[in-house]
Amino acid sequence: MASTAGAVFGRRFAIGEQRVVVPPEIQCLQAADAAVSQFAMRYLAYRRPLQFLSDDPGNRCDIYYLSPWMVMAVVDVAALDQFESPLSGQNIVEFHYRMSGAIEIAGSWGECSLTEPSCLLWFQPNGCDDASERLGSVSPGRETWVSLYCDRAWLEQFNDGVSAILDSALSIDDDTIPVPSYRVGPHVGATIPVLREMVRANREDPLHWLYTSAKANELLYETLSNIRLIAPAVECRLKLTQRDRKELRAIRDKLAADFVAPPRLPVIARRAGMNYSKLCSGFRQLFGESIAEFVRRQRLEFAHDLLRTSELQVREIARQAGYAHHGSFTSAFSRQFGCSPKQVRRAGDVAPDAKPVNRMPRYRNSVTS
Repeated sequence: MASTAGAVFGRRFAIGEQRVVVPPEIQCLQAADAAVSQFAMRYLAYRRPLQFLSDDPGNRCDIYYLSPWMVMAVVDVAALDQFESPLSGQNIVEFHYRMSGAIEIAGSWGECSLTEPSCLLWFQPNGCDDASERLGSVSPGRETWVSLYCDRAWLEQFNDGVSAILDSALSIDDDTIPVPSYRVGPHVGATIPVLREMVRANREDPLHWLYTSAKANELLYETLSNIRLIAPAVECRLKLTQRDRKELRAIRDKLAADFVAPPRLPVIARRAGMNYSKLCSGFRQLFGESIAEFVRRQRLEFAHDLLRTSELQVREIARQAGYAHHGSFTSAFSRQFGCSPKQVRRAGDVAPDAKPVNRMPRYRNSVTS
């Protein structure tokens, strides 16, 4: 069984990632090489080992090597801090079932965040290391979630239906530049009661590993059986009314003014009186780019202006443009303009008394019909 409490800092405990070992009497039920398989090595390279500070030594951060193709994390921690780690592209499909707490993944491709109970389907192909993960809220709170890390090639062997759905859900737009793919949706099927049972399971039970392994397979079955609720349907052209177009243009203007800290998409959709799917699809159809692409372009054009017309440090410009991570800003900027921020700074003639610009919204390179 696993022991989760690590080092003690005053009255705080380090709750670190702990492998749940299969009891000897049931080892015959597990593939002998699960913890030392090639996939297990890829999982270890995927991100840093999980660790949180907590005031409860009984919290858990358990890792199960279920098979040579699947690893599971079960986390239930009263977190006093946040966990951060870069993510490495390992061709791993992650099914992330969040019950409480927060997750944010960011890179030059954009940002993905969850602060409410929901399911995240995440895929990071080989060669894509442009992502960093932050788990936990700024203020102390409970981190409760389960993740299944699966080999994509293994999943696609199940049947043609699963393979087609994964291809649809995890399609990559640019074949020349590997980027992450993800979908966010509600908990599907009977996943919520399964998740509760897994988190509440008695780890002292001699058959705990067997029980949890069975629940993991049940969780995967429920997800794959209902994955169409997460995966996008075949895209079709929406019929946008005059009111829809007016609302979408107003949303674009609002995002252009608040691109540093834009409202969350569910909030925007609710204020506009349209559902989330129509907001995202309608915006792309009307303006030729997604909301994330539009916001990213506004941020980068703003940063480009500041580099040429101010003496601010590059890190400060990145912060003012809404980027928490300097590396993500530099990567996104270079991809957008074909040169680094420092190259733009060196090429510009900055006046001694230059001040940050107050940039008005611009909609370059987008359809404005």
